Amino acid sequence: MTFAVVTGGGTSGHVIPAMSICEALIDAGHNPADVKYVGTIRGVETSLMADSPVESLFLPISGLQRSFSARGILRNMALPWRLLRSRLVARRFLSKWSPKVVVSVGGYASEPMSRAAIAAGIPLVCVSYDHLAGLATRRQAKHAQVCAVAFADSDLPRAHVTGAPVRRELRNLLVSEYRSKARQVLGIPEENTLIVFMGGSLGSQSINTVAVACTQQQFLFDGSGISVLHICGERFLQEPMPEVANGIEYQRVGYESRMAEVYAAADIIVARAGASTVAEIAAVGVASVLIPWPGAADNHQEHNARWLSNDGAAILSDDASCRNGATLQVVQELASNKELQTKLAQKARQKGDIHRSNELVKVIENAASSARS
Repeated sequence: MTFAVVTGGGTSGHVIPAMSICEALIDAGHNPADVKYVGTIRGVETSLMADSPVESLFLPISGLQRSFSARGILRNMALPWRLLRSRLVARRFLSKWSPKVVVSVGGYASEPMSRAAIAAGIPLVCVSYDHLAGLATRRQAKHAQVCAVAFADSDLPRAHVTGAPVRRELRNLLVSEYRSKARQVLGIPEENTLIVFMGGSLGSQSINTVAVACTQQQFLFDGSGISVLHICGERFLQEPMPEVANGIEYQRVGYESRMAEVYAAADIIVARAGASTVAEIAAVGVASVLIPWPGAADNHQEHNARWLSNDGAAILSDDASCRNGATLQVVQELASNKELQTKLAQKARQKGDIHRSNELVKVIENAASSARS
């Protein structure tokens, strides 16, 4: 009998937590053959799950298109058919696998399997890692046996604080032991202060603006140079390379898969405040400047960021400050202040204790133990 089906996908913001849960269950002793993953054929999971030992099912479901283009309209017209087909496939595989528990990370891709579990009376665990849960999670939570949440003030029913799911390589990362090796892998001089700019899977124009401005500043501290690793997003990769000032080493990539090395090597992370990013910064323990995406639903990225910044574990900025130079000044001041970098990193890691714990696995196993025999 399958132990657990983990469902949700479409974007890396859902797929990476789902992958993290699969890894955590395997690390806890569950056979990879007893863990299944269900996402969408239209999402990034088709590539991200390619090398996973976990069996995957990709449903034809797609999300609602907010574009009024001909393509967007046609995809919306096909949505009811895709949803019906996805529900039928989900029910068939749920019957085939007979899992003890279904774990949903939310998003439209989680709906068919979660609804099938509810209908079949299989325990459902909703995992909510944003400060404010998304629509799919809120709907499913009404029927869930338990909601595993990252924040203590969650308003979801039957909430249990477990922290957010974090990838194995970051959950187990000890920066002090891996820093030198990570810098060798990335080609970063040992003595330099490394500032990493990253705007999420799609990149961020606001963060890119600060990254470019940073490369044009003449700033050296205590005889050491500045290295800038700019993860700009594939869609921005063709933009002209900036003119780099003396004393600054600059690398730009569209996407970076070696995130354990990035986090271990970094002195400062400048990033959006997606739930996974905030959880990873806390789990690893690194100084950060967080710039919430203003278009996030219910402003949930600012809530995510404040979980760290309100306790002095990160510095909060915004898009307007990126444009007027205030964020650049914050980054420069932080780069020159090793004491503050250390303080932010230590406080972040303290906040990350819950993310490195085994609490989420315990909640899933407890829900599974209540399954009908």
